[in-house]
Amino acid sequence: MDKLFFHLDMDAFFSSIEQLSNPNLAGKPVIVCGNPDSRSVVSTASYEARKYGLRSGMPVGRARKLCPDGIYVTGNPRKYVYTSVKILGLLREFTSRLEPVSVDEAFLEFEGLKIEDALRVARNIKQEISDRLGLTCSIGIGRNKITAKMASDIDKPDGLTVIEPDEFLGYFGDRGVGVLWGVGEKTTYKLNNIGIMTVRELARVPEDTLRNLFGEYGSYLKMTANGVDESPLVPYFQGAEPKSIGHEHTLSSDTSDRACLLSCLLRMSEQVGRRMRKDGYVGDTVTVKIRFGDFRTITRQRKVDKYFDNDKQLFEIARTLFIGNCEERDIRLIGVSISGLAKRALVMMDPIFPEDIRGQDCVRVVDSIRDRFGEDSIARGASMRYR
Repeated sequence: MDKLFFHLDMDAFFSSIEQLSNPNLAGKPVIVCGNPDSRSVVSTASYEARKYGLRSGMPVGRARKLCPDGIYVTGNPRKYVYTSVKILGLLREFTSRLEPVSVDEAFLEFEGLKIEDALRVARNIKQEISDRLGLTCSIGIGRNKITAKMASDIDKPDGLTVIEPDEFLGYFGDRGVGVLWGVGEKTTYKLNNIGIMTVRELARVPEDTLRNLFGEYGSYLKMTANGVDESPLVPYFQGAEPKSIGHEHTLSSDTSDRACLLSCLLRMSEQVGRRMRKDGYVGDTVTVKIRFGDFRTITRQRKVDKYFDNDKQLFEIARTLFIGNCEERDIRLIGVSISGLAKRALVMMDPIFPEDIRGQDCVRVVDSIRDRFGEDSIARGASMRYR
């Protein structure tokens, strides 16, 4: 049977919740961020604040210059997650074919619905969210996930848009390629550099040409520009395997202090390794992210021959990548992650050498101490400078 996908996107979710929690904030430019007095970034800006050019990911310092009269609020993740869980519970009343994408958006899948029936269901969902939670959302409807996703952004806030396959280029053909889901700034720059500016121009490029330029990602670009998407919905009860596990940290001030930076990198490597072991994963590709004081950001990665989940090995690889690329400049943010993940039980053999066994025993003891007494209860001396 023909399928229809809904993409539900809550409108300015965090700031809307803050406005709902505090009626004095209603109708005012509310910006949710980390600590407003530190070097945090904008998480969500209300629509009143967006009129000043504010957007997610913008440094709070710049946001204050654009919107000096804005009300800057420290985010409350527990409150947002609580509301998100209530929304998912509401959506399950309409279908079990539900895939949460983030705390404020989800895909829904329906079979055998005519467009007029789909519109009725979508209006009912929007009304229930408004009546029960006092919030608004925008819903896009399409024959695949990418069309639904992009449709939900057309008429925000409180929008409802249906896009049929033959209408995709009519909506997006004359817009810049950066509007496409999954096409970021770097890809946009590369496409623009070779004269491909609009979605329609990208849709006309032969797939072989795009594959020569971008590898397998070229096929994705070709399909996306034509509104084609074959990815299935992953139900909430099934979940999806993570593609990577990582941590990143914005430093309290830009620094080129090598010891401080490596201490921070070690700390994050420990956190990544601990998460891997807790969830039963191993990986084979380490990536280091460096953001300099001028906001230029680079990533460097290295793949190894064997899967691992050891903090020490992770840090040594990350350390080499970092030292080779830190450029002796002030750094604002660093991060480390591991990808190429697999379940440990499926790929790892028991250690052969006694020293390997002793090392694993030590790691397990440290993990158990942190499980019982907290993350900061035990640490390597080299990570203490960062603290």
